[in-house]
Amino acid sequence: MSLDFLAGCIGGVAGVFVGHPLDTVRVNIQTQCARNPKYRGSLDCFKSLLRKEGVRGLYRGVSSPVAGVAGVNAVMFGVYANVERNMADPRSLKTQIAAATTAGVFSSFISSPMELAKSRIQVAGKLAGKSPLDCLIRTYKQENIKGVFRGFGITMAREVPAMITYFVTYEFLSRTTDDRVASTPQILFAGGVAGVVSWLVPYPIDVIKSKFQVDGVATRLYAGYADCLRKTVANEGLRSLYRGLAPTLVRAFPVNAVTFCAVEWSMRLFERGAATLGRPEEMLKQCVDVVLTEKACPC
Repeated sequence: MSLDFLAGCIGGVAGVFVGHPLDTVRVNIQTQCARNPKYRGSLDCFKSLLRKEGVRGLYRGVSSPVAGVAGVNAVMFGVYANVERNMADPRSLKTQIAAATTAGVFSSFISSPMELAKSRIQVAGKLAGKSPLDCLIRTYKQENIKGVFRGFGITMAREVPAMITYFVTYEFLSRTTDDRVASTPQILFAGGVAGVVSWLVPYPIDVIKSKFQVDGVATRLYAGYADCLRKTVANEGLRSLYRGLAPTLVRAFPVNAVTFCAVEWSMRLFERGAATLGRPEEMLKQCVDVVLTEKACPC
């Protein structure tokens, strides 16, 4: 059971380092003023950040997702695997939807404050906080726990449909007809496509979430999710709900290809180790015995 969570954690960290620069571009494009845009497009935003701040600017706020995404993915993959494993028919579509929905709900408790800190630092820099943790501490002092979880409801509204399309797409593309283990290229392709599809469905919700969470760093503009949606459409048009979609989809494929590959191979290595060495606690005991008896180490 714990290995599912550990594998998800490893996959999440691997995915963050691949995709964070394009995530920074996405958030800056989503939250810029439409009437007086700071960037002409995604490429201009990328070049501008790289020119002014270097590679470090593209990885601004990365410590939050490294810690947070590790936790989110640990919960997401761990909950999904355990719910799926304990259902009557683990391979059915009904089971996949139920497991993905549960994973989306649980992961929202971590991803909501994590993304709030990340988005504010990506957009406002040190004005929001010296670090993601500092940002959350400042937010808590100014707005209490309600401020830390600002955007929680809309985060969950995004996560549930995203997780359903994410896992269902991956299961469909990675499953072999003769139940053989999927190859690495197949895992990479299935994971990449699953990541792209999972963003296409809830993307407008994510735009409103980003604007709502960033709101309040300098001034408060929106009274709630509906007010944010209404003002965004009224002032910027329906097209604004898909602003930043291009870098998001470009980022989604490699990030999720790497994430799923890391998760799958972690699980295979863990299971292989468990099969040859027994349970993790037994393996640890055997390694301790090496110090005492000088036997050959099982590792």
